[in-house]
Amino acid sequence: MTLLFQIVGLALLLVGLALGYGHWIKPHAAVLDWQSKGLLLLVILTLTGGFIGSPFWWMDEARSFSWDLPPLASRMLASAGWAFVVVCWLVLERPTDRRLRLVLLLLSVYLSPLAIAAPLFHLDRFDPAAPITYGFFAIVALMTVSTLWYLLRQPRIFPDAAADLQLPAPSVRWLLGIVAIVTALWGMALLITDSGPSPLVWVWPGDLLTSRLIAVMLLTIAAGSLYSLNARGLARPMLAMNAVYGLGLSVASLWNALADKPVKPSYALVFGIVFLVSGYSFLQTERSNPRQPSKN
Repeated sequence: MTLLFQIVGLALLLVGLALGYGHWIKPHAAVLDWQSKGLLLLVILTLTGGFIGSPFWWMDEARSFSWDLPPLASRMLASAGWAFVVVCWLVLERPTDRRLRLVLLLLSVYLSPLAIAAPLFHLDRFDPAAPITYGFFAIVALMTVSTLWYLLRQPRIFPDAAADLQLPAPSVRWLLGIVAIVTALWGMALLITDSGPSPLVWVWPGDLLTSRLIAVMLLTIAAGSLYSLNARGLARPMLAMNAVYGLGLSVASLWNALADKPVKPSYALVFGIVFLVSGYSFLQTERSNPRQPSKN
């Protein structure tokens, strides 16, 4: 049954890639070279993987991930998946060069530390008899190598509109800067150790791999927020990503109450605030900057 579950997941992933290709790539196939198609497929793969996996991660389905995640971490992983779904969708709807580079930056910060740390320091956490173990390492390796390749040799597909390169409103820049600082410090704390001085931050003592899994997403939010400070066309999808991730972490923390486990007030409060201010700022930018026609 476990193998069947994972085969079905792979089939859904392939269907999602095919649908994404038909919607975002096929209309431009005549003018896109193979590298440009590969870049767009990488973004579609990220969107599809997050969309399919997140519901199962939220339910803490043991067969949906490569090691046994604590329930709170599993829900936080689901929140990261949904956040990537949102930012990838917005970028694919208007796949300008700098927006695509934003996704590449987000993926590189998220994947590279895991691709290095998991085989070097945490290999004992993976079950060599489980097919999903090999699927995990294969997908992480493929996506990491592809992401770094495109960061170095990104094909130019759709140029940015002049309006998208203007500075965001000062309040948006301040917000992105503050979110970047908070998540960078929080992420570095979890990346370095799983057992720090305060249980408000270090939630998984004795489980450094899980701590690092959550850390890399916080560092991803920090890097993306910094990168988006100086371009309005980047700020909008990044605000949406921050809002979705903030909502997910806040709800995930409060969800512990349903399982008669202690609620993590620091995660619920801080990321609830991130959700509210990022969501409000996103809606304000959407009203003040009407959506330009889609490239698709």
